[in-house]
Parts: sequence; C-alpha cells; structure tokens
Amino acid sequence: MRLADRNIDKANYKGEYTALGYRSATIARREGRTPQRLSGEAHQLYDRIELIGQSRMFMMDNAIYKGLIERAVSYIVGDGFTIQSKCVNKDTRLLVEKRWKAFWKKPEITNTMSGTDCEKMTSREVLTCGDTGTLKTTQNKIQLFEAEQITKSELGDIGIDRDAYGRPVAFYVGGYKKYGYIDKRTIKPYTPQQFLFISTPERPSCIRCVPPCQASFPMFHRIDDVCDSEAIAWQLLARLALSQTQEHGREVAFAESKEDDESNKEFKTRITELDYALIFHGKPGEEIKGIERNIPGKDFSASLRMFLRLAGLPIGLPLEIILLDWTQSNYSQSRAVLLQAFLAFLGWQDKNADFFLSPIFEWQVINDIVDGIYKDLDQTGILEHDWIKPAFPWIDQLKEALAWCAKLNQGLSLHATVLKSLGEEREDFNNERQKEIEDAIDRSKAIKEKHGVEVPWQIFAGLLSPDMEKINTSLLHDMANADEKIPKGAK
Repeated sequence: MRLADRNIDKANYKGEYTALGYRSATIARREGRTPQRLSGEAHQLYDRIELIGQSRMFMMDNAIYKGLIERAVSYIVGDGFTIQSKCVNKDTRLLVEKRWKAFWKKPEITNTMSGTDCEKMTSREVLTCGDTGTLKTTQNKIQLFEAEQITKSELGDIGIDRDAYGRPVAFYVGGYKKYGYIDKRTIKPYTPQQFLFISTPERPSCIRCVPPCQASFPMFHRIDDVCDSEAIAWQLLARLALSQTQEHGREVAFAESKEDDESNKEFKTRITELDYALIFHGKPGEEIKGIERNIPGKDFSASLRMFLRLAGLPIGLPLEIILLDWTQSNYSQSRAVLLQAFLAFLGWQDKNADFFLSPIFEWQVINDIVDGIYKDLDQTGILEHDWIKPAFPWIDQLKEALAWCAKLNQGLSLHATVLKSLGEEREDFNNERQKEIEDAIDRSKAIKEKHGVEVPWQIFAGLLSPDMEKINTSLLHDMANADEKIPKGAK
C-alpha cells in the first residue's frame, strides 16, 4: 500500500512503500519468518540424500508408508504394459510384438526380474526416491540403478554433468561396497543414449528429485507416534485392571515393587491371585475400582483415518485406496474417488512409458534391425508403437458395461477404447472373436443340414440373437436402475 494513497503529505513521502502490502507477507515479517530464495537444486544439496534415506527407512519400518507406495505401484503398473505396434506391414507388426514379448520376459542383466518386475521396480523407485536410472548394456540387457548410485562421490551429489542449457550430457553411476556405501572406484560416466534417467522434478531448476511423499513425512512420524501411544495404552490396560486408593499408597507401592520385602507381608496376605483375576481384601477407608477400557483414544479410528487421508495427498492416493476400505462409500462416491486418483496415476503411467519403456523398445528394435531380423520385411513405421496401460477399474460391472454401450451406440467412443479399458488389444481380441463367430456359424449350418432346424448362430458364440438382445437390454437397464426405484425405507 502506498502512503501517498492514505492522505499523507506527498511531498514527504515520494512513492515510498511500507510493509502493509500482502497480508500473508506482512504476517511473515512480523513473526520473523524468512523465505529461502534458493533454487530447487540448492535445497537438494543439503536435504535430498537425507530425505531419500528417510524414505528408505519408512519402506523398511512403516507399514502404512510401504502399503501406500505399493498400492500406487499396483494401480500404475498392474499386470504390466502391453506393446501395440503400429508398423504398416502386418507381418512386420506381428514379428515386432513377438520379439518384444520374448525380450521382455527376462530383460534384466541379472536374470532375476521379468519385464513387469522391472516396470514395478522403476515405478517403486521413483515413488520412493524421486528418480532412478536404467543402463542399456552392451549385452542387450538392461541394468537398474538406485537414486543413491547416481553420484560422483561416496557422500552423494547431483551426479550429472549438464551443458549451458541444463541438458544432461553425462550420468555418473557407481556400485556399492560390501557394507553398502558407494565405491568411488566403480563410478563411471554414461551418455544420455546409454543411460535412461527417470525423474519427477517439481521445479524447472531441479534435475534430481526428492521423494514425492516427502511433504507427508512429518505426518507419518505423527501416525507412528499415535499408533505407538495407543498400543502402549492398551498394553498397560491389559495388565492393570484395578486401581486402589488408600493412605500412604506411594509407600505401599514402593514396598510392593521390591522382591522378598518382609515389611510388606501383611499387605500381600490380603491379595488372592487367580489365573485371570486378583481379589483384594480391603480395610475400611480403602478404595478400589476398575479402570475404564475406553480411556485411551476414544476417537482413535477417526483420527487415524484423517491422518491417512492427508498422508496420501502428495501422490493423489485417496484413503479408500490406501485402506482398501469402501464401506463408507456408495457407487458414485467410489467412482469419483477412483477417477480422481486415476488421473494422477495416468501421469505416472506416461512417465513410465515415455522415459522407460519406449526408449528400451526402440533400442531393442534397432538392435534387431542391425542383426538383420527384418531384412526381408517392410520396415515402414517399425518404431511406431503404443502402450496398452492398466485401465481405470470397473467398479460396478453392469453399470460400466451399460455406460460403454451407450457411448458406442451414440458414436462417442471407439471399440478399441472400450477394449483398452479392459486391458485388451483390439486386433488380438477381434482375431479370437472372428474364430468364435466362424465356428458358431459352421455349427448352426451343420444343425440345419442334419435336422432341418434353423438355430441362431449367436448362441454358439456366447451372444444373443437379435430378438433376445432387445429384451435383455431392457432387463439390464431395469436392473441397473433398480436401486433408484426402491422407495426410501424399503428393503
């Protein structure tokens, strides 16, 4: 705010500004909070390795954090990505897909992981540490590296050389020593053509990344504290069922805590111990009462659910997916929650496809071309491809099917899109469907020739005849809307 705008003598205050501008900035100055005007990389110099170490510890010791990461990986990768070649020549296309499937069975250099395992491992590392790397070896195999291994020193640093535009020109990668530290002698530089770097930068000034969930790390510490305190409270209650109030109670308790204390014999004779109970014989004026079992954490479950809801926000993971608990949601709520989560998963899927799978696929195809695998085939568009990714899950099969049918009938969607939502490839699906239909038609003809009876071929292919399809469609709509037609209060 300008002082000149506050009816103050303009001659004495020539365009002078005060601290009465944005309210949040004013409060920050008043409270002495100083913003850090540093680049993203400058922040990481001090904190990145520590945050990665904390994330690793959570993955080992915190079941909630590990479950959250693994749940995200299961939605992002699922059963794996399926290649769909777009090569012009059909024979080349089929061979490309066949060669990729054979390569992706065991693409990793140690032969201990399948291609789907590598997809999950890469996604897990990115979600745990923020970035990871993959080396294309000279043996036509890939080698996976952890974020900590991308470094120039044993202590950990950026580990990447860049040009004037900030583009990586060299990645330095090292192996581990016997006791887990980076062996400086093994650090080697690799070019961007050799090394695939997968990261999730939050700022343009960053090239390395921190764990995506790091903003929730304080929350995970609090969740641990809450769970530990609740467990300890219940352990104490399990051991202490009664509370005795009497004169000189502290002295009596101190005497009771000593073994073979002769001075406390009189007190011990008044306690009878059974397998599951203690009977106390008291004197007039002494009081003994039971301890309520609901004292610790009356709102424990509600508090924990709120903590978990906040913990999954950085990666777009809702509480229902974290806990796999849909008891408090109906169909519409469940679908809305999953849809919002899946929008976040789409970004992670694109990252996996564009920076990991596609470069490896193109590298593998080029190696096959060099080896002469496709020399007698048309290679037009041989590197063109698409990925069938894990699709949005169908919550209510009947309602989802009816919705897709309506879109298809109105021309608002494609058959290939519907099949992708089910994780199917259109060409493979139609080939199998064609075989079923041709077999069904042959069976229908054989019955007519043998018995002179016209039998609709659709029943042999698991389909409905045209007359039955109209009736069935009407019934399906009635079933899908049955809940809406039931009056409130009716069972």
